[in-house]
Amino acid sequence: MSKGIMSNSIMNAAAGMLLLVTGFACSILVARLLGPEANGTVAFALWIGATGALVAELGTGVLLLRLLPQLKARGVDEAGRRGFAAYLALPVIASTLILVALYFGLSFKTELLYGTDVTTGIVVLTATLLLIQSIGSFSKNFLIGEQRVGTFFRITALSSLLQMTFVIAGAVLYGIEGALFGYITGQCVQFLFTLGLFGVRRDSAGYRRRYLLATSAVIFVEYVVSAIFLNRPELFFLQHFRSLGEVGFYAVALSLANLALQLPVQLTGSLLPYYAERREASGDMAHAAIFDGVVRSFAYITFPLCFGLAAIAHPLVTAVYGAPFAEAGLIVAILAAGSPAYVLGQLITQYLYSMDRVKIRLVASGIGATLMVIGCLLVVPAWGGTGAAAVRGVVFAVMAVLLLTGVGRGAMSARLPLVLVKVAVAGAGCGLAAWPVAEEIGGFVGVGAGIVAGATAYAVLLRLLRAVPPEDGAVIDGMLKSLPMKPGRIARRLLAFVVPLPSAQPAGE
Repeated sequence: MSKGIMSNSIMNAAAGMLLLVTGFACSILVARLLGPEANGTVAFALWIGATGALVAELGTGVLLLRLLPQLKARGVDEAGRRGFAAYLALPVIASTLILVALYFGLSFKTELLYGTDVTTGIVVLTATLLLIQSIGSFSKNFLIGEQRVGTFFRITALSSLLQMTFVIAGAVLYGIEGALFGYITGQCVQFLFTLGLFGVRRDSAGYRRRYLLATSAVIFVEYVVSAIFLNRPELFFLQHFRSLGEVGFYAVALSLANLALQLPVQLTGSLLPYYAERREASGDMAHAAIFDGVVRSFAYITFPLCFGLAAIAHPLVTAVYGAPFAEAGLIVAILAAGSPAYVLGQLITQYLYSMDRVKIRLVASGIGATLMVIGCLLVVPAWGGTGAAAVRGVVFAVMAVLLLTGVGRGAMSARLPLVLVKVAVAGAGCGLAAWPVAEEIGGFVGVGAGIVAGATAYAVLLRLLRAVPPEDGAVIDGMLKSLPMKPGRIARRLLAFVVPLPSAQPAGE
């Protein structure tokens, strides 16, 4: 994995993690200030906004991520690329307005979404969030496709500051409605940036409308399936079969599970432009070294984060949210343990999109959606949040296997499965070492001690299993050289323990 894509991925991940930490902090404060049921109402509104944004995108996000790097490689100037983005943004705005109208109809004319337990103010604010978030999300795909990750980070920082400030103030002063207004305020920065794209003339950049429609149609169908049936549909089933209080518990569990899940997921954000650029430069050829290196790099991060979080889930939940939310601890553990399959699916999806194999993802999503609905219908009424979390893990594991069949042998080396097994074993050892320490001590101190124990066990197991190939160690060592002298020296010595470097490059020198 090259330094360029690593740098872009790290910056993109920093922006994503900033949003995650902000959302996590807001969810803690809303949960503590308003209680489980009110937190469930807010979480349900956020789910509607996120799901609607995915549907309204119409597949244009993948088009931007894949085609903008190609236009740049062909010499199209910035104004031309902005015009192409504006060309794709117009249908997104139109579809968003249609979804908002549909949401109003379902909320006021039927009892499908809320029954009778919602006020007009909450419906209006949720519709506004859907509108602002859906249009604003377009700016993220444009900036990442342009590989302007620095601008994306600055916009994210401002958005996070606004969201944190107004959610806290709104929840304290006006309860649920105030918290929702705070989330809307945080999305306004991206919304205004998207509107600014219309300052240039819209242009198809030479792409035939039929080609764009055909490509986006498949992606759109896949996004609709994923948004409705794979993007936290458990919240709907819990609200329908159980209670808003259980929605609140599950929302808390999702927020904590995202601490492990979102770091590797956010790192994948720059992969599609990278794959597309490499494909354009190599004449539509793909190399096993590219895919192998990416998967290995993410495995080193994903397995210890996920298994480690599963181990410390119970004391972490009670320490952060308080004893009333202790029920969410087991849900967090199940969600975190199943997260590696989701990350692997994301990695494969980015690769398949860059190779124009979007139909494979559509088939996998369709099968996954069917399993998700059947599983939730069978399990949620009896088992609630823990059952929903187990269904989610199984569904994404099945999807990851299905997606792997579409990659082809030419994109993977024969040794990749063995490396993944070794890293997974080391990650499991991390969790097993952290669990008794965190449970025995308890509280934030126990969580911290568990993390130290898990990290130590992970490093030792990586060395004993010889899980990290020497070429990966060399790449990581090269990146660590850019750190300040003292932290860099310490980090390189730790790396040398995990994967011994060639004698010509002793760590720490």
